[in-house]
Amino acid sequence: MTDIWAGADLGSTNVKVLLTDSTGTVLARASSPTPRSGLCTDADTLVDTLEELILQAAHEVGRSRLRGICVAGVGEDGVLHADGRPLGQALPWFDPSRRTVLDQLAALRGPDDRVRYGVELDAARTVAAWALLTPDQVHAATGWVACSDYPALRWTGRAVMSSSLAARTGAWLLEPGGWDQARVTPFLPLEFLPPVVAAGTVVGELRSRRLAGLLSSDAVVVAGGHDHPVAASVVHRQDPAAPLDSMGTAEVIVRDVAAGPPPQEVDLSPAILGPGRTALTVVELDRNMSWLRSTGLGAQVDAVMAGTLAAPPPGPQVFVPGAAGGEAPRWTPAARKLSDELRAAAAVRQLAEAGAVALRGLAPDAQVIYGAGGWTRAPGWMQLKAAAVRAPYRVLAEPELSALGAAQLTLPGPTAPVAVREADQRVADRLIARGK
Repeated sequence: MTDIWAGADLGSTNVKVLLTDSTGTVLARASSPTPRSGLCTDADTLVDTLEELILQAAHEVGRSRLRGICVAGVGEDGVLHADGRPLGQALPWFDPSRRTVLDQLAALRGPDDRVRYGVELDAARTVAAWALLTPDQVHAATGWVACSDYPALRWTGRAVMSSSLAARTGAWLLEPGGWDQARVTPFLPLEFLPPVVAAGTVVGELRSRRLAGLLSSDAVVVAGGHDHPVAASVVHRQDPAAPLDSMGTAEVIVRDVAAGPPPQEVDLSPAILGPGRTALTVVELDRNMSWLRSTGLGAQVDAVMAGTLAAPPPGPQVFVPGAAGGEAPRWTPAARKLSDELRAAAAVRQLAEAGAVALRGLAPDAQVIYGAGGWTRAPGWMQLKAAAVRAPYRVLAEPELSALGAAQLTLPGPTAPVAVREADQRVADRLIARGK
């Protein structure tokens, strides 16, 4: 009989599960698309999907017993519930209907929001979803819980909110810690919000009919948190305060920071491991790459990413990336003078440099950068990234860091380090020399 621990990542696109042994070594994994009806998600269907994935992965392990589970995920989705049962569906952070309440949110904004709450108050924050609730919906409820924390409620009967998810709402005050009534009570009774607990807190005993044959007698549910800080906690166990550059749909740069004035233009939340804070900044990546391909430069962009088409030295800006809020990318007049190959190469290089600027703003003294995500498999891109940052990248072998970070929060002892490989620095060094 093998003891196993589970970590899950409830993502906007996919639900992912890892099973590990007591050291965090991955034994099995499973994933499936996040269940949605239109854009919305039914919280119970989400838990059903999660349980089925745990059973699938456990089948690969063989005779096993589940000792604990922890869930990480997106922080801005949530559901009203009545005594633990969801009322309606969870509205995702990217639902455009949230933008209809921006005028209501304007009166709540302040110049120091990022310092006080850790985030700017915009349509993606949970406050915007609260503002869309009707009085009848609120009257029928007894509480509200973040979608990523709902599995803990269903399995234990206890509602909590992981601290790094509270910081995504736009209504949680980082110092001294607590809900801002002025941002909650216009929409919800303050008592609807559950206690906020640190990542790794044991929520309660794990009870599930579907998983009953798999559970050990002492199986527990552990509080998780926001997916990106939980992913970065894998790095921080091995190299405290090192930055993680996670390159997926967006490029998200995360690191732990000490108390004191925060870096500029970053989101803040309580750290996953120990005291202090986690800081993260987001750079749009996939949307801009997709736009470049849509202009007829797909083959050239792929060649740059593969390293078979060299990027030119820095020169005039040829490309203006798309900005937050849906502003479309565009070419500058300088692009008209370039061949397709040079235009594509220069634009990809600009995207690499934009990420480097964000990274250096968050971690100016970092001697090495940890990389994760699908884009790390593109050698040309990684060479451009290392050249722009002027530091080597260590690429993590584990593709599902958020799920692994969640699993590590359940473990009884020290964790095994995650394998890394050094990105090829030779070409990057030549690019650095050319750029001087």
